[in-house]
Amino acid sequence: MQGLVARLALAGGRPVEQRVLIDAIWAEDPPADPAHALQALVSRLRRAFGAASEVTQVTGGYRLDVADADVDALRFEQLFAAGRDRLRANDPTGAMAVLDEAVTLWGDRPGIEPTVVATVAPAAATRLAHASVEAVADLADAELTLGRADEAAARLTALLAERPVHERAAALLMDAFAAQGREADALALYERIRETLADVLGTDPGAALRERHLQLLRAEGSTPAAPTRPNTLPAPLTSFIGRDGDLTRIDTLLSAGRLVTVLGPGGAGKTRLAVEAARRREYRDGAWLIDFASVTEPAKVGAVVLAGIGLRGRTMFDARTRAERAELDVLVDQLRGQETLLLADNCEHLIDAVAHLVAALLSRCSGLSVLATSREPLAIDGEALVPLGPLALPGPDDGVEQARRTASVRLFTERAAAVRPGFDVDGTTLPDILRVVRDLDGMPLALELAAARLRTLSLPELAEGLSDRFRLLTTGSRTALPRHRTLRAVIAWSWDLLSEHERTVADRVSVLSGGVTLDSAKAVCAGTTVPPAEIPQLLAGLVDRSVLQLAPHPGRYRMLESLREYGIDRLSETGDLATVRGLAAGYFGELMDRYDPQLRGPGQLAAIRVIGAEYDNTLAALRQRCVTGDATGAIGLALRLTWYWQMFGRQSEAAHWLGEALAVPGGEPTPDRDCARVISLFNRIAQAADEKAQVRELADRLLAYPELPGLHGVLAAFTLAFLQQERAGLAILDHRADGDDVWLSGLARMFRAQFAENAGEFDQARTDVETALARFRQAGDRWGQAAVLPMRAQLRQYDDDLDGALADLREARSLAGEFGSLSLSEEVFTDLRWIDLYIRRGDTGRTIAMIASARERALRADSPEMPALIDAWEAMFRLRLGELDRARELLDNAEHGLRGDSPFPGDHVRTLAGTVRAALCLELGHMTGAEEALEKAYVTALHTRDRPILALVAVNSAALAEALERHHEAAVLLGAASRLRGAHDHTDRQVRELTRRGQAALGEEAFAAAYGKGWELDGTTAMAEVDPARLRRDDVHRSVRER
Repeated sequence: MQGLVARLALAGGRPVEQRVLIDAIWAEDPPADPAHALQALVSRLRRAFGAASEVTQVTGGYRLDVADADVDALRFEQLFAAGRDRLRANDPTGAMAVLDEAVTLWGDRPGIEPTVVATVAPAAATRLAHASVEAVADLADAELTLGRADEAAARLTALLAERPVHERAAALLMDAFAAQGREADALALYERIRETLADVLGTDPGAALRERHLQLLRAEGSTPAAPTRPNTLPAPLTSFIGRDGDLTRIDTLLSAGRLVTVLGPGGAGKTRLAVEAARRREYRDGAWLIDFASVTEPAKVGAVVLAGIGLRGRTMFDARTRAERAELDVLVDQLRGQETLLLADNCEHLIDAVAHLVAALLSRCSGLSVLATSREPLAIDGEALVPLGPLALPGPDDGVEQARRTASVRLFTERAAAVRPGFDVDGTTLPDILRVVRDLDGMPLALELAAARLRTLSLPELAEGLSDRFRLLTTGSRTALPRHRTLRAVIAWSWDLLSEHERTVADRVSVLSGGVTLDSAKAVCAGTTVPPAEIPQLLAGLVDRSVLQLAPHPGRYRMLESLREYGIDRLSETGDLATVRGLAAGYFGELMDRYDPQLRGPGQLAAIRVIGAEYDNTLAALRQRCVTGDATGAIGLALRLTWYWQMFGRQSEAAHWLGEALAVPGGEPTPDRDCARVISLFNRIAQAADEKAQVRELADRLLAYPELPGLHGVLAAFTLAFLQQERAGLAILDHRADGDDVWLSGLARMFRAQFAENAGEFDQARTDVETALARFRQAGDRWGQAAVLPMRAQLRQYDDDLDGALADLREARSLAGEFGSLSLSEEVFTDLRWIDLYIRRGDTGRTIAMIASARERALRADSPEMPALIDAWEAMFRLRLGELDRARELLDNAEHGLRGDSPFPGDHVRTLAGTVRAALCLELGHMTGAEEALEKAYVTALHTRDRPILALVAVNSAALAEALERHHEAAVLLGAASRLRGAHDHTDRQVRELTRRGQAALGEEAFAAAYGKGWELDGTTAMAEVDPARLRRDDVHRSVRER
């Protein structure tokens, strides 16, 4: 469990993918069912925390509810970075305070073993170990500057005992000894370090340590004077925003090696990052910016470096011979023995020449380090790469404060405020700001160009104008390079550096908005001069040149949006755009033909991964078929996506895209087309209610076809039954329920069980649920099992088997975790079943934790009903705990939430809220209020055509009857409630309490007789019997008779 805590904590509250957690915890010996094992481990962790909300499940993984400041390791890194920045800014007092806090925090860090962290997060462990050493050295450096040589000497002596070849610590300790008047000890320390380096590493001390030694030998003072450090690094004109992780990585890599290349596409901010990183490091003999941007001839690379370090005209000619010497030799003579950094900027168009020169200099100048920026690597030995992508973008659910803290929004907002004073992020500006930063992929140059346009455009105009970004973003800094003044020029420079075949591939894969694979690239390059066998190498070349980026999933690439738009513009100019989009549409149509059937069998997980990865591309293919008027192809592809939509609760997408496909003119009525029309109505209930004649016509037509497409016929049947065309819908389901197709039979029985449960036909529902579960298991369908098991849990609950019901819910959630999850709404409904079971078992702690988890999911669901549903359930629970004020508050929230617009009527939730309102009124003694609430709830329950919901009204009507001391009628109502749900419900606490009090008031025999009277009613009579208005009417009749 420590490993899980460590890996989640090191993410600082950010989600960690399930795959990453499994690899981290069980890298060498994974369990047979890693997803289930991880879920079990998370459950143990939640129990240890005492609250499920501490560890939440998100799409594809988990997150720990912590901030960076809550995690000692991350807090330490923040303090270390802040301290180092202050030290480099000549603020030793501030640096010492911050670094002392960092070192103390690291020394006092609690419990998780370092070996655990090293196992589950080896990169983080290495980074932290390095930072812990450097923090001590930095603190000693600050102490020395402030004259605290004794503290620094003690600290550095301890550090060298652990790290005997740490040269910087040795140099600082020599300074400390000198400051204490212990020059002999300083010289002895140097000799000891020199011998240790020779024995252990076979090397000599570095330039900085040798310089300290020479100064001591020359007796140039008790402490070496701080050398002046010449450099040609430009002073920043604007603030540096974001990239903290990249800065740390560059610093770490330059401490461990001597060549680091910052890679990225044009406009990613490579130069600014490299300059900032160079400014934060110390090199005794300086740091020099060598800008190759304006150089066009490879032969001039050496001369540019010479000029960059100030040697042109000074040492280019040997004074003795006046003969011109080789530029490399002159550079080596100058740089050998120096501790220097060369910042080689804009290398991509001279890559071979720069690479050869850098390799030669590094091999001959041991104190030299090189920090390069390029759109492709130098590809020489010892090179470490820092790929630079976009700035961090806000999350999909981020509010104003969260969005304000992301680097892309900070950069855009600060630059915008520079040209439009007062500009800021608030609830009004946030939507347009989000659109700008996302449309521009968080790329710094594009964001700066966009911010500059706010001189003349409003923010909404800017956001809208990005649909034509190359025309809009044309006004950059006058001092920038010509290729950095417009977005188009930045990208055109990248394209100009490509070979002909690379340009062809780049142009063609630009139509793939959802990412690129080798197969999709081959498909869109069909008919070109590019040999298919060369495409793998060409894709790799485009990655090297920063035109493509490696995506998180293996074998996938992505192209930034602005680059894609540029490629599409080029295809449009050559007249190839429609052809290439057609090739893409054909490829993704074939891909869905192959993988859609696998969603319903043992290959389900692989199919989900493929379709999920290619989802955006597949939608683009569907859009292409709609635009080109291919009605049959559009409906066919939309139907092949339908089950994927169904699995993950994407009904609104299904309705939209089926509607788009059906709107393509030219299609004649066919079984496929009519099924598509019916299925598209499922998420348009309000419209469907106004289209009853059309629904009846479709139902009749589907029944008239000799054969319907299997899956889509069953989905259409379910929709018809849902839309009150039960005869047609159930007839189709009955036909498929006993068919030979195992999986389709399971689906038909699952749907039929839902209608049986709504009708109170308990035995039929039980038979269909058990059969559906068996058939989904036979087919190897995890989704089907995860969908049916909560239904069986409900039936087991009525059998008084609460342990069995909990086991079913646990298995359902484990299965859902294997393929991602059910839809959010299905997850919420499953949570409610857990909540109901915990309430029945009297487990208050778990009930509260599960309500919190359900609420978090409900808030993410795209429906105002979901939070209202959770509010109503929690109000019922709080009422039973006696927390009347909290119950009233939650109930008010629920009723307010149901006033919003929703595609569904919300009658189920209104009924639940009405029964809770009635129970609250009874608790407070407000009989009239209880009667009114129940009468409204009864009306909305009738609209649901869901008899178990009517049973809920009946139970609360029984509570009202008991409050009126009409115990016989209360017993009848309890029996009628059981008839409506189709089963007795002995584990419901309210039913059990009403039964106990009724038996006490009437006697057990009389109560049983009255209860039996209600139980023996037929369903239709029972629906009328439980009308709470009857209690009021019976009161009136009784009063008349008494008078």
